[in-house]
Amino acid sequence: MGIYRIAVITDIHGNIYALNAALNDIKSKSVDYIYCLGDMIGIGPYTNEVLDVLFELNNIEIITGNHDEAVLAILKKEPYPKSRVDVMPHHEWIGERIDDSHIPELEKLPRVINLTIYHHHLHFIHYPMQQKLRQAHISEDPFDVTGLPSPEKFSVINDLDDFSLVCFGHDHSNHQFKCKNTTFFNSGSLGCYNQPYARYGIIDIDKKDYHIWQQYVPYDLDTFVSELRKVSIPRKEIILSIYD
Repeated sequence: MGIYRIAVITDIHGNIYALNAALNDIKSKSVDYIYCLGDMIGIGPYTNEVLDVLFELNNIEIITGNHDEAVLAILKKEPYPKSRVDVMPHHEWIGERIDDSHIPELEKLPRVINLTIYHHHLHFIHYPMQQKLRQAHISEDPFDVTGLPSPEKFSVINDLDDFSLVCFGHDHSNHQFKCKNTTFFNSGSLGCYNQPYARYGIIDIDKKDYHIWQQYVPYDLDTFVSELRKVSIPRKEIILSIYD
């Protein structure tokens, strides 16, 4: 095996237009495997369309994000994050419309994937957090404890030093920085971006090193926003402001 190429996508947020554009681009670039870092649903209205596409892929691994887990908490009648009570009607709307077949698929997804390619150790998580929080229920807001992305915030997470690369999402901006010997990379939200581009990352890995390539794929944002305006979804005005 020479170069092993992976794609990293995150924070699709119910935007099927952006997802389809990114996946079509990924298909053209000889990607060996795709890693999806959570928040597939919530915000955008195309829950089932996004999950249909993702769960049909045979070269993907998926982890959960806070929106996915919050919707599941409602469906399972579990505690909901008190800090997100204003978002609850939105998540209830998503939960009422999700296809029943997707619920067990979401339930079995992990929160973390650790992977070794050649000698490079990779850590995939929706957002970096202390090890003790990785089992915490979504009602405890484990994704929001660490604080905004920075070398200072991530340096205190004590079990990440052995990883060459940590890929994350949650914060919708793209980030790439070094902390000690670990590179942290966030390609930015694929589906929540006020420019007509679906963002994702390509990582080429060989025996000596790895290389990260930020990707911007054009898509029809105007059509997505136009369709979004037609939907009676809670918090619609706040959602539309994301794309202004």
